[in-house]
Amino acid sequence: MESWDQFRLKTILVDTNFLFDVYNAKEKYATVLTEIQQAQINLVSTDLVRIEFIRSRDKRAVEEKAIYFSEFIDTSLPMDPEVMKLIQPTIEEYGKDIDGVSPVDITLACCIKRYHGLYLLTRNHKDFPTKIFSRDYIFSVEHNRDVKTYALYYYMPKSTSITIAQYAK
Repeated sequence: MESWDQFRLKTILVDTNFLFDVYNAKEKYATVLTEIQQAQINLVSTDLVRIEFIRSRDKRAVEEKAIYFSEFIDTSLPMDPEVMKLIQPTIEEYGKDIDGVSPVDITLACCIKRYHGLYLLTRNHKDFPTKIFSRDYIFSVEHNRDVKTYALYYYMPKSTSITIAQYAK
Protein backbone atom coordinates (compact mmCIF):
# COMPACT_ATOMS: atom_id res chain seq x y z
CA MET A 1 0.00 0.00 0.00
CA GLU A 2 1.19 3.48 -0.79
CA SER A 3 1.92 5.82 2.05
CA TRP A 4 -0.64 8.14 3.59
CA ASP A 5 2.18 10.69 3.85
CA GLN A 6 1.11 12.13 0.49
CA PHE A 7 -1.96 13.40 2.39
CA ARG A 8 -0.01 14.69 5.39
CA LEU A 9 -1.82 17.56 7.11
CA LYS A 10 -4.77 17.26 4.70
CA THR A 11 -8.44 17.07 5.58
CA ILE A 12 -10.51 14.03 4.67
CA LEU A 13 -14.30 13.91 4.66
CA VAL A 14 -15.45 10.51 5.96
CA ASP A 15 -18.47 8.75 4.43
CA THR A 16 -20.82 6.63 6.54
CA ASN A 17 -19.66 3.32 5.08
CA PHE A 18 -16.11 3.81 6.36
CA LEU A 19 -17.45 4.68 9.82
CA PHE A 20 -19.64 1.55 9.87
CA ASP A 21 -16.79 -0.65 8.69
CA VAL A 22 -14.32 0.65 11.28
CA TYR A 23 -16.92 0.54 14.05
CA ASN A 24 -17.83 -3.08 13.27
CA ALA A 25 -14.28 -4.40 12.74
CA LYS A 26 -11.89 -2.09 14.59
CA GLU A 27 -9.02 -4.60 14.59
CA LYS A 28 -9.09 -4.86 10.76
CA TYR A 29 -8.60 -1.09 10.44
CA ALA A 30 -5.95 -0.59 13.12
CA THR A 31 -3.09 -0.23 10.63
CA VAL A 32 -4.99 2.19 8.38
CA LEU A 33 -6.06 4.31 11.34
CA THR A 34 -2.50 4.41 12.70
CA GLU A 35 -1.17 5.54 9.30
CA ILE A 36 -3.86 8.24 9.08
CA GLN A 37 -2.99 9.44 12.57
CA GLN A 38 0.76 9.46 11.85
CA ALA A 39 0.15 11.53 8.71
CA GLN A 40 -1.72 14.02 10.91
CA ILE A 41 -4.80 13.86 8.72
CA ASN A 42 -7.83 15.75 9.97
CA LEU A 43 -11.00 13.61 9.71
CA VAL A 44 -14.23 15.54 9.22
CA SER A 45 -17.80 14.61 8.41
CA THR A 46 -21.29 16.08 8.28
CA ASP A 47 -24.40 15.94 10.42
CA LEU A 48 -26.12 13.91 7.69
CA VAL A 49 -23.42 11.24 7.94
CA ARG A 50 -23.75 11.34 11.73
CA ILE A 51 -27.52 10.77 11.46
CA GLU A 52 -27.03 7.89 9.04
CA PHE A 53 -24.33 6.35 11.27
CA ILE A 54 -26.08 6.55 14.65
CA ARG A 55 -29.53 5.55 13.37
CA SER A 56 -30.60 2.38 15.19
CA ARG A 57 -33.62 0.81 16.87
CA ASP A 58 -31.74 0.36 20.11
CA LYS A 59 -31.25 3.41 22.34
CA ARG A 60 -27.97 2.07 23.74
CA ALA A 61 -26.59 1.52 20.22
CA VAL A 62 -27.54 5.08 19.27
CA GLU A 63 -25.72 6.42 22.33
CA GLU A 64 -22.62 4.27 21.71
CA LYS A 65 -22.44 5.25 18.05
CA ALA A 66 -22.92 8.94 18.89
CA ILE A 67 -19.98 8.77 21.31
CA TYR A 68 -17.88 6.86 18.77
CA PHE A 69 -18.66 9.41 16.06
CA SER A 70 -17.64 12.33 18.28
CA GLU A 71 -14.37 10.59 19.21
CA PHE A 72 -13.56 9.46 15.64
CA ILE A 73 -14.41 12.65 13.77
CA ASP A 74 -12.33 15.75 14.49
CA THR A 75 -14.83 18.28 13.13
CA SER A 76 -18.34 18.32 11.74
CA LEU A 77 -18.57 20.50 8.64
CA PRO A 78 -21.32 23.08 8.64
CA MET A 79 -24.04 22.75 6.03
CA ASP A 80 -23.66 26.29 4.81
CA PRO A 81 -25.85 27.87 2.11
CA GLU A 82 -23.05 27.51 -0.45
CA VAL A 83 -23.21 23.71 -0.12
CA MET A 84 -26.98 23.81 -0.55
CA LYS A 85 -26.63 25.99 -3.68
CA LEU A 86 -24.54 23.23 -5.26
CA ILE A 87 -27.23 20.53 -4.90
CA GLN A 88 -29.17 21.20 -8.12
CA PRO A 89 -26.14 21.84 -10.36
CA THR A 90 -24.46 18.71 -8.99
CA ILE A 91 -27.53 16.56 -9.68
CA GLU A 92 -27.65 18.00 -13.19
CA GLU A 93 -23.93 17.31 -13.68
CA TYR A 94 -24.38 13.68 -12.62
CA GLY A 95 -26.97 13.13 -15.33
CA LYS A 96 -27.59 9.40 -15.85
CA ASP A 97 -25.06 8.59 -13.10
CA ILE A 98 -27.47 9.94 -10.45
CA ASP A 99 -29.48 6.66 -10.33
CA GLY A 100 -29.18 5.10 -6.88
CA VAL A 101 -27.11 7.93 -5.38
CA SER A 102 -28.42 8.77 -1.90
CA PRO A 103 -29.15 12.33 -0.76
CA VAL A 104 -26.29 11.97 1.76
CA ASP A 105 -23.83 11.10 -1.03
CA ILE A 106 -25.08 14.00 -3.18
CA THR A 107 -24.45 16.29 -0.21
CA LEU A 108 -20.95 14.83 0.30
CA ALA A 109 -20.24 15.47 -3.38
CA CYS A 110 -21.32 19.09 -2.87
CA CYS A 111 -19.08 19.38 0.19
CA ILE A 112 -15.96 18.33 -1.71
CA LYS A 113 -16.95 20.75 -4.47
CA ARG A 114 -17.47 23.56 -1.93
CA TYR A 115 -14.40 23.04 0.25
CA HIS A 116 -11.44 23.03 -2.14
CA GLY A 117 -8.64 20.74 -1.04
CA LEU A 118 -11.02 18.38 0.76
CA TYR A 119 -10.82 14.65 0.00
CA LEU A 120 -13.71 12.21 0.42
CA LEU A 121 -13.05 8.74 1.86
CA THR A 122 -15.65 6.23 0.68
CA ARG A 123 -16.20 2.80 -0.81
CA ASN A 124 -19.26 3.97 -2.78
CA HIS A 125 -17.29 4.13 -6.02
CA LYS A 126 -20.33 4.22 -8.29
CA ASP A 127 -21.71 7.25 -6.43
CA PHE A 128 -18.73 9.49 -7.28
CA PRO A 129 -18.19 9.21 -11.04
CA THR A 130 -14.72 9.92 -12.33
CA LYS A 131 -16.14 12.16 -15.05
CA ILE A 132 -16.69 14.63 -12.19
CA PHE A 133 -14.30 13.56 -9.43
CA SER A 134 -10.70 12.43 -9.39
CA ARG A 135 -10.03 9.10 -7.66
CA ASP A 136 -6.62 9.90 -6.17
CA TYR A 137 -5.88 7.00 -3.84
CA ILE A 138 -7.22 3.46 -3.55
CA PHE A 139 -6.65 1.04 -0.69
CA SER A 140 -8.26 -2.13 0.52
CA VAL A 141 -8.87 -3.78 3.87
CA GLU A 142 -9.08 -7.56 4.04
CA HIS A 143 -11.83 -9.19 6.04
CA ASN A 144 -12.30 -12.88 6.68
CA ARG A 145 -14.48 -13.48 3.62
CA ASP A 146 -14.35 -10.13 1.88
CA VAL A 147 -12.07 -7.31 0.74
CA LYS A 148 -13.40 -3.78 1.10
CA THR A 149 -11.94 -1.26 -1.31
CA TYR A 150 -11.92 2.44 -0.51
CA ALA A 151 -10.83 5.50 -2.41
CA LEU A 152 -10.11 9.13 -1.78
CA TYR A 153 -12.03 11.34 -4.17
CA TYR A 154 -11.15 14.91 -4.99
CA TYR A 155 -12.95 17.60 -6.95
CA MET A 156 -10.95 19.60 -9.43
CA PRO A 157 -13.14 22.29 -10.98
CA LYS A 158 -13.24 22.46 -14.75
CA SER A 159 -10.93 25.06 -16.20
CA THR A 160 -12.30 28.55 -15.94
CA SER A 161 -10.20 29.77 -18.83
CA ILE A 162 -12.05 31.25 -21.77
CA THR A 163 -11.43 30.68 -25.43
CA ILE A 164 -10.15 33.40 -27.76
CA ALA A 165 -13.56 33.49 -29.43
CA GLN A 166 -15.25 34.15 -26.08
CA TYR A 167 -12.69 36.85 -25.29
CA ALA A 168 -13.32 38.64 -28.58
CA LYS A 169 -17.07 39.03 -27.85
